[in-house]
Amino acid sequence: MPEITFQDLPRIMEENKEIRAEINMMVNQYFRTYHPKGWNRIDGARKFIEQHHYLIEAPVNDATFGGFIRTTHSNKHICYINTAQPRMYQNFVLFHELFHLISLQQEMGRFHLVTAELDNESNERKADYFASLMLMDEHELKAFFTGPENKGETVFDKTLLCMFAFKAPYKAVLIRLFELNLISRDYLQAFFDQNINFSREFARIGKDQFILETSKVRNFRCLETLMEKNPLPTSAQASNIKVLEDIREFFSVKGRSNDE
Repeated sequence: MPEITFQDLPRIMEENKEIRAEINMMVNQYFRTYHPKGWNRIDGARKFIEQHHYLIEAPVNDATFGGFIRTTHSNKHICYINTAQPRMYQNFVLFHELFHLISLQQEMGRFHLVTAELDNESNERKADYFASLMLMDEHELKAFFTGPENKGETVFDKTLLCMFAFKAPYKAVLIRLFELNLISRDYLQAFFDQNINFSREFARIGKDQFILETSKVRNFRCLETLMEKNPLPTSAQASNIKVLEDIREFFSVKGRSNDE
């Protein structure tokens, strides 16, 4: 799926207006009902999925592939996050999938794929918008962007600082800033489609490049725990262990870089 461009924004912004009230209610509902107490937004969402569903994290070297949800016949579903993506994209995909897991009005098939960028399909806009609101709370973002600590920064550098502070992708930050009237349409048009070397820019402003890097995490804990809590007869259990090892090997191969 192609990455969104400035030409896509009028449609996206219009759709955001139409669903804003609904998605804000979903965000508030999540924090009232589901979010683990004492956890930050990102780690808390991961913890919720681990507690109520099956979270798998492993690297696959595909620049367009962020993750998927595989629905099951039970109330628990499998959520996979591609950890070969930069952490800022992993965060966005995590919240995108969280929306589908908690929504009572899911409209997806047995196998749901998402890209690492903002999803360009209209039927996925709610999940994308939910991810944006979860990463960038309106009041927190406004206070950060307009605060005296960043008063002397250029708009571009403040945008980079927002990426750093909220651990969010560049284009998601720009859309949110424009939606909250923090940047102009002219600025959005001038910078939205630019090819930016974020590693160089983060180094220039003296910020850790953590969110720009991949984590390469391999997390199959949910599968291991499931097998431990539901042991089968010896032969069947051995077969399951073999399948788990095959899964590990699959992601080990898929997660290698092309020059390895």
